[in-house]
Amino acid sequence: MPANSSTDTTFLYMPIIQRQQQGMVTLAMTLLVLFLSSLMVFQSSSGLLFEIKTGNNQVSQSKAMEAARGGIEHALAWLASGAVSNTALANASNWNNDGRGPSGNNQQASGSLFGSAVSAQSIGSYSVAISLWRNSSAPNTLEIRAIASGDASASIRQKVQLGTLTTTTSTPVTLNLASFAPIVVEGSLGDCGKKKSCITGNPSVSAGDSGVAIMTSASAAANQPGHLSITGQVKGNAFSGSAWDFVFPKTSKEQIRLESEAQAAAELAAQQAGTSYQRTVYYFDASNIGSIGGQNWHQNIGSPSQPAILVFDTGAGCPKMNGGVVIYGLVYYADSCGKNGWGGATLTGSLVTEDNLSDLTANTRFQGWSASTGSGSISLPPTISTGTTSSLSRKTASWRDF
Repeated sequence: MPANSSTDTTFLYMPIIQRQQQGMVTLAMTLLVLFLSSLMVFQSSSGLLFEIKTGNNQVSQSKAMEAARGGIEHALAWLASGAVSNTALANASNWNNDGRGPSGNNQQASGSLFGSAVSAQSIGSYSVAISLWRNSSAPNTLEIRAIASGDASASIRQKVQLGTLTTTTSTPVTLNLASFAPIVVEGSLGDCGKKKSCITGNPSVSAGDSGVAIMTSASAAANQPGHLSITGQVKGNAFSGSAWDFVFPKTSKEQIRLESEAQAAAELAAQQAGTSYQRTVYYFDASNIGSIGGQNWHQNIGSPSQPAILVFDTGAGCPKMNGGVVIYGLVYYADSCGKNGWGGATLTGSLVTEDNLSDLTANTRFQGWSASTGSGSISLPPTISTGTTSSLSRKTASWRDF
């Protein structure tokens, strides 16, 4: 029995030992799984931290790049504003050689040309250093360099081309009739000491607001009014040169001709359409004087609110004003029309002639313009002037960022 009891006891403890061994295996496996899980979590955390750091670096790099871009745009705007002239940009003394490039011809703009107001910028949290460069062999090609520094750094380069542009400026011109006497003569009035060289009949001239009835380019002593009834001052040596240039200093005869043709076309179109159109410019020379028939003028033109200009240029001769014509505005003669009779015309404004005025017969009335008459303003073709300005353009495919 005792022997059998020992054997039974041995078999009794065997399951307990097996269970202990199984528990150790389970614990070891659990620890291994926990270790591997921890290792995976750590690895994942490290990757996440790396991605966050990489993202922050990308954001900082993008900010630095945008700051450098802002510096480039600021410099471009400064150049385009004309703050520095092409003459200054072309002056070699404003550029310093850096000894690089072929034959050492790379040049950086000096501080006097490209001052600190442009070269040192603060954009956001970044400091941006901007410099201007050129190659002395191609001085019209400039390169702007911008370096932004802060949490990250970025550099950008942009080349621009300097050039010139032809500009056209149109300036409106207005003739004010109140600024001139009712009679303007290049030369003098007639000399009554000579036969048939004296103003006869009963013409009259009355000054307007200017107080001057007659302006001549001759001396006051050379003006002999004859039978001309004058109310106002006779002013000698009132101007030099031609009467046209005195009255129309900014307007050419060609401009007046073109304006007359344009208004004639507009007048015809209005007539065909059954509407009204009031012309303010009439121009005649040898090419179209026959259109007025008999070379005499019978048409009333202008009004107190809208005075007109009637030009008889070289070759148009001396059309007479008769039939009681009423004109508000200015009448100009280029040919020698000093002995031209005006009949019973009434001109409120100015008679302008390029010859001595020696014969004004009949009962012509010349009245100077006054504020009570109307505005006295006549719109003339604008003056056209041309000039050159500097141009600035980005060179294609010259942008570099790094």
